[in-house]
Amino acid sequence: MQHSVNSPVRGKASRPRVLLVATHYPQLSQTYIKSELKALGEDYEIKVVATSVPNFEDPEHPPFERIENFQRMIEIVRSFRPTVIHGHYLVQARLLSALAAVTDTPFTIRAHSFDSIVTETRRPKHLDRLTAELDFEHCLGILAMPFTRPFLESSGLPATLIVDAPPVIDFHHFYNRAKNGTGIMNIGACLPKKRMEDFVDLAARMPSLEFNLYPIGYDTAKIAALNAERGGRLTIHEPRPFSAMPAVYKKHDWLVYTACPALKSVGWPMAVAEAQASGVAVCMAHIRPDLVDYVGDAGYLYESISDVERIIDQPPPAPMREAGFDRARSWDIKTNIHLLTDLWASIPDRAESAARRSIQRP
Repeated sequence: MQHSVNSPVRGKASRPRVLLVATHYPQLSQTYIKSELKALGEDYEIKVVATSVPNFEDPEHPPFERIENFQRMIEIVRSFRPTVIHGHYLVQARLLSALAAVTDTPFTIRAHSFDSIVTETRRPKHLDRLTAELDFEHCLGILAMPFTRPFLESSGLPATLIVDAPPVIDFHHFYNRAKNGTGIMNIGACLPKKRMEDFVDLAARMPSLEFNLYPIGYDTAKIAALNAERGGRLTIHEPRPFSAMPAVYKKHDWLVYTACPALKSVGWPMAVAEAQASGVAVCMAHIRPDLVDYVGDAGYLYESISDVERIIDQPPPAPMREAGFDRARSWDIKTNIHLLTDLWASIPDRAESAARRSIQRP
């Protein structure tokens, strides 16, 4: 199935070519891919390939082609002739490695939270297979959130292959210093690890305040039913596209990001930095110590919903709001995109080294 595939731009033949491979694309929650493509801008000729269908399609997706056949993917690589293959998620390591090996093309992977976090009760199976499946010869590097480095190193990845990289945030898409509304919001995939029932409970406890939930699929019906049982104090909205989200954030002065303290598998949510860039103060469940490094002094980490009641009953402190702007700006993809492109820039050096080794062989 073809979806307005990217075509080469005449007059810019010298631009490096990137084949971006994504699964479940274009998922509504995959705004990080959209922001990454935007940050790469006109410096690269990029072709996007999806290997499976999304659960909740992004209505504003960039052009892409869906290919679920490996042989067809090989044909795409050989016809497009990318400088590098780039993929998202460690669960794609086997596919990207096989594609790189067959076509002799270097590749990179941007890992995320769900595919990297190890807890007392959860260890993703693909981490046990990672070193066996990864083509180290062609892999330029794996971008991973800093707090996941120990998990990846314990899985056998060399420290030198891992590049510490923050979540992909388009700061300027959300940056707005105007006065915010007074609502309280929560947002994200409606999964058990997000424990959105806590947000329902919070809304029921504080009937004088406006609570808005922007869930994406999964257990949304279950949360809606619970909300009805608790008096319907929470307004549940349909998912919003990326272009609409800046206006959504500006209607609120608090983001309460709930998470399950038992599962501990929520990572560093993009919504936290997006909210901070929008002038929204953040209150997030303190499920792991590393969240201090992410939220910093630009928000609160709570231990119980009772703590949240006391916090959000007042307007956000002005210094915290200012710290939020600075914190979000530091995660901006435009500032951090070099962590990826520096790996790509190393390709000529790697090729020269390989050529020298070949010449030196007896």
